Amino acid sequence: MHRQLADSLRQVQTDYRIEAAVQVGDFGFYKATMRQLAEEAIRFPIPLHVIDGNHEDHHWLQQALEAGRVPEWQAQYNLFYQPRPSIRQFGLTKVGFIGGALHVDRPQQHNVMSRSPNYILAQQREQARILFNRERPDLIVTHSCPSRIGIGMRASDQLQQQACEHILAAGFDPGPVDDCGDTELTVLWQQLDYRPRAWIFGHFHSHHEAVIEGTRFVSVCDDINSMGRTLAIWDTEEKFLMYCFADPSQ
Repeated sequence: MHRQLADSLRQVQTDYRIEAAVQVGDFGFYKATMRQLAEEAIRFPIPLHVIDGNHEDHHWLQQALEAGRVPEWQAQYNLFYQPRPSIRQFGLTKVGFIGGALHVDRPQQHNVMSRSPNYILAQQREQARILFNRERPDLIVTHSCPSRIGIGMRASDQLQQQACEHILAAGFDPGPVDDCGDTELTVLWQQLDYRPRAWIFGHFHSHHEAVIEGTRFVSVCDDINSMGRTLAIWDTEEKFLMYCFADPSQ
């Protein structure tokens, strides 16, 4: 849906004068996908900053990162991959990024030699702790969310058996059914010396909000075809999150 994404961003830029966009994972970092972007001459109309989710070829993505391909994507597609972890300044706002998430519907991708599993490594979480405590980002962007802290993300009823098979049986703890997420992000949250203003994530395909210790956690919906969908827009100067209809006539 990259062509549709580019068209949508072009419309949002016209309606709301946004200067950049953030995609919260599962962009589709596969060799064939990136080849298709080139073949279709897709270029995003504004800088698009992207983290990895769990639906990527993480081994290939790591190789591309180490080979220096990311600057080529910036020049050719206006696409900015944010590695695990990283900080980016937007106006007066600092944003902290750390991608990755557990698979719920298939076995975890263990690839220790390439340091590129789908899930967040403890080493990457520790790097994020050091980086975020030093830089103190106002906004944190992840693919999944911390579990067991009261956000209240509920696991899909259809996927609960698969979660037992692919997460619990593999030695990972997704948290309770009605407050699930990634344990490494829970540890990161507990180890932060401060509380960011907001924490945005995807992965669950539905909108949900909770305020925990002053931080606004928001799961963004991925229904790009919905006529009544809303946009989560961050004001980089005033540092707050607002919701606007994708169709401003509504």
